[in-house]
Amino acid sequence: MRVPKAILTNPYYEGLSSTGALLYGLLLDRMNLSIKNKSSFTDRFGCIFVYFTLKETCEVLSCGHDKATKLFHELEMFNLITKIKQGKGRPIRIYVNKFKNDKNT
Repeated sequence: MRVPKAILTNPYYEGLSSTGALLYGLLLDRMNLSIKNKSSFTDRFGCIFVYFTLKETCEVLSCGHDKATKLFHELEMFNLITKIKQGKGRPIRIYVNKFKNDKNT
C-alpha cells in the first residue's frame, strides 16, 4: 500500500490528518483490486468504485465509529473521495478521486 507523496507535501492538503492520508492510501489500494475486477465494480457510467465500510475502517485503523466517520468526512472535504448512497441496506459506493499533486494544484 502506498500513500502518494503529494498528499503529504502539497500545501493544499495541509489540514489532512495523517490517519486520513493513511485511509486514502487504503482506498487507493482497494481501488486497484476493483480495477482488476472491473465487471463487479464499475457503475453504469464506467466509473470504478470501492466498498470500504465503517466497520472495516475501524478494524484496520483500530479506531472507533466516530473517528472513522470523521476520517471519511475529512477525505470528502479535501475532494479525495465521493460517496454515493445506494439504499436498500446496500453499502455506500466510494469513488476515489485523483489527488492534486504539486503540478496541478
